[in-house]
Amino acid sequence: MEYFEKYFGIMGILVTFANGFILKFRSKKYIAERPELKEGYRKYFNGMVLYGNIPWVIMTIGNISGITKYTFEYFNPGTMNPMVLTFHASIIFIWILSFRWIYFKNGAEFIEKHPGFLTKSSFSGNKNMTAKEIKIYFPLMLFGGIVAMIIMWVIEIPIPNW
Repeated sequence: MEYFEKYFGIMGILVTFANGFILKFRSKKYIAERPELKEGYRKYFNGMVLYGNIPWVIMTIGNISGITKYTFEYFNPGTMNPMVLTFHASIIFIWILSFRWIYFKNGAEFIEKHPGFLTKSSFSGNKNMTAKEIKIYFPLMLFGGIVAMIIMWVIEIPIPNW
């Protein structure tokens, strides 16, 4: 279990890369139909891998260096461990960048123009989300993350002693 705890962040990095490559694979059919979208898909993939891995890299550094003892410490930011605080700050930073991109840098319109990034399920199959839908759903997802973070700050989550 110690090995799992120490290298948990690496699994997060691998999952982020896997999601990125799945997106890259899915985008091939859209690029074949509209080659002018290729650069946009490349930028999205690079941004997803870069920004999506920031918290995982911080967690991995904390765990491997011994600054944190357990991965579960990241659920208790109230302990004021500097690496845990950095981890939470990175998530807030990504939320701010995402909000800015979606609402002020035409990110929602970018996603709408590049099918396959965000889809919604319906009775008639998966459909791509419109910019309006993205702008409606993003605050709901963000609210869920904020509530989770507040809970982590307010409630002391017990750390398993493996």
